[in-house]
Amino acid sequence: MSFSRNKLAKYRILAKSRALRTALPKTRSFTKSHFRSLLKRYRKVVVKPVGGSGGAGVMSVSAKGRTYKVHYGKKKRTIAGLSAVYSYIKRKSKGVSCIVQRKIALARVNGRPFDARVMVQRSKRSGWVVTGKLAKIAGAGYMITNIKRSKGKVVPLRVALRKSGIGGKAAGRIGRRMDRIALRAARQLRSRYRIRKVGLDAGIDRNGKVWIIEANFRPDVKLFLKLKNKSMYRRIVGFRG
Repeated sequence: MSFSRNKLAKYRILAKSRALRTALPKTRSFTKSHFRSLLKRYRKVVVKPVGGSGGAGVMSVSAKGRTYKVHYGKKKRTIAGLSAVYSYIKRKSKGVSCIVQRKIALARVNGRPFDARVMVQRSKRSGWVVTGKLAKIAGAGYMITNIKRSKGKVVPLRVALRKSGIGGKAAGRIGRRMDRIALRAARQLRSRYRIRKVGLDAGIDRNGKVWIIEANFRPDVKLFLKLKNKSMYRRIVGFRG
């Protein structure tokens, strides 16, 4: 199999690696029992289509006592009772299969969450190589970092880390850690899928820990054109497999 949009299948492949497990937010199919157990354990979860892309249909749910706050696009709604919030999400998802995932408290720039896009490509000569990294900052009022949907922006990763307050000496360490995780993830996914490139969405929490949010097999490399320095874009498109 050379291509898949199934987020749960890719998560399960990655979770087979002991070295990657601690970098994966717990992810399950969206059933009432899984929804309940993850909310009980983590208090905040994200629900998204199992095969979706571009940030479409993504909802954040936070538990506060017996009430639940749902953040969907720029809208926020408070719902009383687990059964009621589960039914609300089922209606909003319109029959589309979804996953429920632990929500990572992403680092923020000016109050807006950001994550990283990490491009990893494979050549017969050198194996897997990290060819580019950037930060995607959510637009005002959004919890998703997809640039087009949230009207956010991209910046060099080191800039986002510095502005988030995590930067300085920690930025280099975080970048190296991200590279190691991305390379391991690409090799692990290659064990199941015939792929030569992966665009990983990697989260960085407020303590500087790196997480793998999801893996994209057809990543939009034009994101890198939005950076002032085009060298990473040229490296990605000019990479010889």
